[in-house]
Amino acid sequence: MSKAVQLLEAMAQLAHADIEQLLAQAEINAEQAKAIRTKDIISLERQLDICPDIVCILVPAEDDEDGTSEEEQEDKNKAISA
Repeated sequence: MSKAVQLLEAMAQLAHADIEQLLAQAEINAEQAKAIRTKDIISLERQLDICPDIVCILVPAEDDEDGTSEEEQEDKNKAISA
C-alpha cells in the first residue's frame, strides 16, 4: 500500500489528530501533501494513479435471421436434399 494511502487511513482513524503533524511524519512527496491539505481529490487521484471509473458494456446476442437454430436449419436442408 502506498504511503499516501496509509496516511489517509491514519487520518481517518485519528480524526482528532493534527493533520499537519501527520503530514510531517508521513513519507510522501510535497505534491501529495499539498493535495491532502487542500483536499484536492483529483490531483491526489492522478498522483496515485487511481482509476475509479469502471465501465461495463452488455451486447445482446445476435438472433438467427429466420428465427431457427442451426440444427433446425440443417434438418431442413437434409429434408430438402433427400
